[in-house]
Amino acid sequence: MLSRVSTAAIVVFLFIGCLTYGDRTYGDTVQVPEIKPAFANLTGCVVRENDRVLVTKFTIEPGQSTGPQMHSTDSLLVFVKGGVLSSDQSHRATLWKDGRVIWQSMADQPTAGHTNTGSTPIEAILVALKASPTGIPSDTNESPGYYLNYPNIPGEDILENDSVVVQRFRLNPGQWEGVHAHRGNQLWIFIKGGLWSSRTKSTAPTKPQFGPDGTVGWMPAIDISQGHESGNVGTTPRDVVWITLKH
Repeated sequence: MLSRVSTAAIVVFLFIGCLTYGDRTYGDTVQVPEIKPAFANLTGCVVRENDRVLVTKFTIEPGQSTGPQMHSTDSLLVFVKGGVLSSDQSHRATLWKDGRVIWQSMADQPTAGHTNTGSTPIEAILVALKASPTGIPSDTNESPGYYLNYPNIPGEDILENDSVVVQRFRLNPGQWEGVHAHRGNQLWIFIKGGLWSSRTKSTAPTKPQFGPDGTVGWMPAIDISQGHESGNVGTTPRDVVWITLKH
């Protein structure tokens, strides 16, 4: 890691419950426009907010409609617990699997909404992107490219556009990622959580920590020279989606 970021400090970026306004974190005092609610009929739980993203968790109960959806900013919708959603306009039913990620542009037209026509709740996390505040330096190092590279774990490339790169990694019990860098401005979401630990070349593995499904974290820049890596120290596979912001 960079000298200004310790392994213990990274743990601070782990959020599980809803945040209050006092929990919002910014690198400096900046004026950030409020993002309008995405779904007319849903009340979301804010699980992470800083000057780059607003991350909200939504639960859609069986028989419940999202109501019309507005696109006030570019965003990513990540299904932690998938299910069947039927269009309130065309009534076409679509199966959304766990870990599915959708890009939603602010240029998209509003939709009439969707109803959960399955038998189980659907849990989704909406990552709304904010414009990079003027004058605030980017939290990145000189790591080349936008793709996260785990030497020991092959990643699945989910999508890439002008704003983001999205990848997915699955770690089996006992697997460690291998030493790697982080360019910063990265968000991770556990699709399947579990026990994990991290270490560097100068520190022993941290005490195992449990992150349940849907846990969200923010990753600052970490230089390759720090020897950083994390591992699955639990007994079940861990499935994580990584979102790297390009701007």
